[in-house]
Amino acid sequence: MTRSKRLLLIAAAFVTLASGVALSSASGASRDSKHFEAHFQESNVSVTNRIADLGLFQLMNTGTGVVDGFGPATMMLAMSQDRSVTPCGPGSWTNAGIRRIVVAAGVLILRNKAFVCQTAAGPVATGRWQVDGDSSTGVFAGARGSGTETVHIPTAQSSLSGKLKLVRSEK
Repeated sequence: MTRSKRLLLIAAAFVTLASGVALSSASGASRDSKHFEAHFQESNVSVTNRIADLGLFQLMNTGTGVVDGFGPATMMLAMSQDRSVTPCGPGSWTNAGIRRIVVAAGVLILRNKAFVCQTAAGPVATGRWQVDGDSSTGVFAGARGSGTETVHIPTAQSSLSGKLKLVRSEK
């Protein structure tokens, strides 16, 4: 093999290796997928009741609790309820809102949709949440994920469960 062919082959190998490293870095980060669990005790701090004329009820709740793997947490919930819609019979309604969860490592923003249905134990909300990674900060910045939630309204206890994919930059 001639010297020029050898140099060309070595150069091609370096380009291939550099491209692989660049693509690995360009993917930005390694993804860390984990099970997500959070539990909160909520308290209402604000209500706007327009059920009589608009069929809408809006509320803001705060809460304290724990996010598994991240420790103690505080939570803020802004929720709109459409009481003119009865997805599971009389006394039921739909919820749509945003839940902000704050832990030492960052802020996780979740978008929620739920049905509230009457049960023997009182109204219970069951729904789904989706991570808003663009609005989240710290370790949750750029995160993805989704899951389910249950809120037992008479006791103001909420539980969230699902999958969370964190983005970690390589250092």
